[in-house]
Amino acid sequence: MGNKGGGLAWLWIVLAIGAAAAAVWYGWYRYSQPETAEEQVTVEVSVPEKTSPGETEKNDLLKDAGGKAGNVLSPGEKLQGEKEAAERKADSSSGEKDAPSRLKPTGEMVTYQFKSHEPKTEAVKTKTLPEGSPEKTSPEMAADDRQARYCHMIEQYVQDYFQYLDTKKYIQNLKLGQSSYARFKQVMERLAAKPPIPAGEGVDPAIMVKNIYFFCRALDRKNLNLVKEVVVHDRDTLEDNMGLFYQWLMLGKGCPNRENLRPSFDVLYRYAGFFLNTTGGRAYMFRRGLKVRLLVSYYAVQIIYQADKAGRNNYGINVLPYVKMLMEEMGNYSDLIYKENYLKTLNMISAYYSGRR
Repeated sequence: MGNKGGGLAWLWIVLAIGAAAAAVWYGWYRYSQPETAEEQVTVEVSVPEKTSPGETEKNDLLKDAGGKAGNVLSPGEKLQGEKEAAERKADSSSGEKDAPSRLKPTGEMVTYQFKSHEPKTEAVKTKTLPEGSPEKTSPEMAADDRQARYCHMIEQYVQDYFQYLDTKKYIQNLKLGQSSYARFKQVMERLAAKPPIPAGEGVDPAIMVKNIYFFCRALDRKNLNLVKEVVVHDRDTLEDNMGLFYQWLMLGKGCPNRENLRPSFDVLYRYAGFFLNTTGGRAYMFRRGLKVRLLVSYYAVQIIYQADKAGRNNYGINVLPYVKMLMEEMGNYSDLIYKENYLKTLNMISAYYSGRR
């Protein structure tokens, strides 16, 4: 028994020595071999250099607006980049996904704001935070803040656009003697002072004559040349710019109208009817390029449609024939970036009138 127990003890000692030797050998082998590709990638991942919050925000803005730092952006590219950045920011913000604090995508329906959006002045309910500082919780105050940001955003885009125009050689060659924004204000004032009559040419031939010569009498040569030059040279950004200005016009009473620059809805309605429903307006459109005519007609249709819904179609303009004609022309025209949005809106308008029959 003694010999048997001693033999087993020696066996355990030999096994322990063998295990220790195997561990030492594996360690030597493991660290003496070259690293695999996966191990090298893991080891060589470097920690990025720390940047200040301001630099990070600036770099993110540049990437959002242009895709990479250092790009010189046209107004259309800048507008598109800023719209996409605003949409991503709004989608990532909690509680503000339905807020009107960003622009509508170009071509989508934009409703005219007939009612004013005055900030609420009544008392606001508050709650006390652990630190003792009050926090406003009124949904009305939050809506006022979003509306104010929306108004400021569109007004700023409009002013930025005219600052951009002032840098262009073809605008400088016109020798306007003032900024393009100042000239724009004069044009808007003159057009709003004496709007055209959008119907009745068959009853009174004098209306037809006035409409045929309307723009020649309403605007001087410099103003007409300014409009023509912008349309000719900014074709690549025409859709975005027209969509932007349409949203600006639709602000109505929902935003402050500084300098009374934005025309009333009645003025917009009369010009929309002029372009769609009169000999002079349609003749003027057919002298422009097809893209310009389609876009002006598209936004004119939206205005007449909203006049119908609001009970303000005072001249009884039947817009449905123009909707169907425009759907066919836009569907066959390939040079439209937002064709799907245009057709979607026109289908919605067509369904509205078909449902009333």
